[in-house]
Amino acid sequence: MHDATGSDSTVAVVGAGFSGLVAATRLAASGRSVRVIDKGRSVGGRLATRRIGDATIDHGAQFFTVRSTRFAGFVEEAVAAGVVYEWCRGFGESDGHPRYATTGGMNRLAKWLATDLAITVDTPIESITNADRRWLLHHPGGHMAAGAVVLTAPMPQALALLDAGSVALAASVRARMAAISYQPTIGLLILLDGPSAVPHPGGAQQPEGPFGFVADNAAKGISSGVGLTLHLTHELSLHRWNDDQDTVLAEMLEAARPWIGTARVVEAQLKRWRYAQPVDPLSQWIEATEVAGAPLVFAGDAFAGSKLEGAFLSGVAAADHLLGG
Repeated sequence: MHDATGSDSTVAVVGAGFSGLVAATRLAASGRSVRVIDKGRSVGGRLATRRIGDATIDHGAQFFTVRSTRFAGFVEEAVAAGVVYEWCRGFGESDGHPRYATTGGMNRLAKWLATDLAITVDTPIESITNADRRWLLHHPGGHMAAGAVVLTAPMPQALALLDAGSVALAASVRARMAAISYQPTIGLLILLDGPSAVPHPGGAQQPEGPFGFVADNAAKGISSGVGLTLHLTHELSLHRWNDDQDTVLAEMLEAARPWIGTARVVEAQLKRWRYAQPVDPLSQWIEATEVAGAPLVFAGDAFAGSKLEGAFLSGVAAADHLLGG
């Protein structure tokens, strides 16, 4: 995307994670002109899947549950399309609540949503300015004009873009958004040459030790090769965030031995999520405001819960607000 693009009738969605894609698909389905822009190389945000050797590894969100009727309808559609499937109903003991995963990895869910959208990736927004009842989103190749903006980036990043463009929010809005903080997560990704020691159904939630979640992506059903995902607890991730990467990798590999079993480690990597989970999500679905007559909506998993369902409902609410619903 170079020079000036978009128009005063365009809705610009900043962030191609789940919430942003949900908002964009809903707006586009209602006939609105929508452009999604993301600094990443691909859509999805924490719906992230990586190939290491012959293994397909989910290294962000691992699964999701359903509690609301609205999200249930979306999931039923995704299941019917062969994109989503039920992985299990608990780890260790069944609690009756389905845990859903995505065929081929969680990133496929994002790509499925993105199919018919106008999306620009690998393009960082450097600042957002406001003038004459419209927005300008400035990036290295030029700028994009929009009549309304949906910001789904983590709140510190979203506010930094507005600050860089000298956009003044109402004091109450600014205070609520600035108060949102996040917990980090460091993920350990391991390719094995044989079966792991992760028990059926291929996952363990909040086990004893340094990991908050452990998954065997082959047992989960998304990978032909055996690839493990081990998320350090938020507390340990924060404690080790600035430590030498090679040192952390070696120590966490040793801690992962009970989950590796007798298999040989072929390759191992770390993945860092700086804004993995909001500490105290707001109870509202979105934060909607206007600046000089131009609509601005904050959305994402910082609202109404950090789960995938919360991000979905926030995206729906963002679109509904701009559609007048």
